[in-house]
Amino acid sequence: MQHSLQYTAAKLDRADKLRRSDKEISKLWEHHQCRVVPVYNNKHLFDASDQPVLPLAAELSRQKINTSARSFLGLNDGVPYFSIVFDATDAEQLQTRFAGSQFCDLRTLAAALNSELASILAYARGLAHWQRSSGYCGRCGGRNKLVAAGHAMQCTQCQSQVFPRTDPAVIMLVEHTNDHGVSRCLLGRSPAWPERCYSTLAGFVETGESLEAAVIREVHEESGIVVDNPTYVTSQPWPFPQSIMLGFVASAATTDITLDPAELADARWFSVKEVESFGEWADASNGYKLPRKDSIARFLIDRWIAEQQQNQ
Repeated sequence: MQHSLQYTAAKLDRADKLRRSDKEISKLWEHHQCRVVPVYNNKHLFDASDQPVLPLAAELSRQKINTSARSFLGLNDGVPYFSIVFDATDAEQLQTRFAGSQFCDLRTLAAALNSELASILAYARGLAHWQRSSGYCGRCGGRNKLVAAGHAMQCTQCQSQVFPRTDPAVIMLVEHTNDHGVSRCLLGRSPAWPERCYSTLAGFVETGESLEAAVIREVHEESGIVVDNPTYVTSQPWPFPQSIMLGFVASAATTDITLDPAELADARWFSVKEVESFGEWADASNGYKLPRKDSIARFLIDRWIAEQQQNQ
C-alpha cells in the first residue's frame, strides 16, 4: 500500500531574513524554548525508544557543552530550532548527559519517525555535511568561516561566499505491459547493495541536461532499455549527503536488458504479484527485498502497485 513520502513534511519557517542579523540570531538562541538538533559524524542523537533527543539550548549551556558551531534552522510554531555539529568529546558528553542515548544513522530509524521530525533532522544533516565539506575557498584556497547563521561560507582572505549545494538526481519507475496484458516494472541492484535487494533506477542530472533527458539517458546507460514519455511525479530532499531526488515514471519502448556492470549488478522485470512478495531491506530472509520505506524509490514502487491493483 502506498505510504507518505518521508523528509517532505517540515513546517519550519526558515526565516531567511533573520539569518542576516547576528542580533536577531542571538535573541533566538536565548529563547526559553529554543531547541537543538545535535549532529555528530552525520548521525543524530536518539533515546532508548528510538526517538530524537532535541535538548533545550539553555540546558546545553548549563552543562557547559560547546555550542559555538550552531546553525539556525528556522521557527517551528514560533520555537527556534538550531543544529549543532559536535566533536567526539562533546558528543560523548551529550550521550552521558542523556542516559541511554546514542548517535544513530537517520535512515535506519526514519521510517518510524514523525514526518515533521524526520524532515528537520534531514535538513540539519544536509546542512552539517555541506559545512564540513566546504572548509576552504575554491577560488584562493583560504579558510572559510560560517556566516548567515550557518547558511553561507565566506572566505577569510578573498571574501567570496559559497552556499549550501544540492545535486539534482532523477529516479524513475520504468514500466511495460507485455503481450499477455501483464504490467511489469524494471528494478535493478547496485553492486554495492546486499544480495537480492532491488530498487528503481536513478542517476544524477548532467550539466546542460533536462530532467526528462536525464531519465532517458540514465535508463539506457544502466540497463540498455529505451524509454519514452518520462512523466514527473514528485520530489524528495535527499541529504545523504546532498541531493534532491526527482521522481518520474516512464514507459519502456524496448525490454531486452543489457547491463552496465559498473552501475548495476543485475536488473529484471517484475510483475505486481512478484513485487508484492518482496520482503523488507533489512529482512534476514533469502527472498527479494524492497528499498527502505523512507525512500522515494519505495514510494514510486508502492504507487505503481496501488495503481495496478485499481486497474484490475
